[in-house]
Amino acid sequence: MSNDKLCPRTCRETCTAIETALVHERQAILRYSALRDQCVYPDVKVMLNDLVIKQEKMIRFLENIKSELTEKFHVMDQIRDGFEM
Repeated sequence: MSNDKLCPRTCRETCTAIETALVHERQAILRYSALRDQCVYPDVKVMLNDLVIKQEKMIRFLENIKSELTEKFHVMDQIRDGFEM
């Protein structure tokens, strides 16, 4: 993780880590899709398509986790802010 995205919130860089994982998953989909589209072997195309589908499922999973954690961290931040007043 780069230090230019330090998160002052309760999440302690979890949000940044998930966002980084999402970027990597999206890049993988682009690579696999490009290879699949160029491939002439049916079995390899099927394998690459399966990889794309798995990456898409992982993206949905990460987005759900990020959403849930964002909500939880928001509540925790509100509680912390309440004590700091």
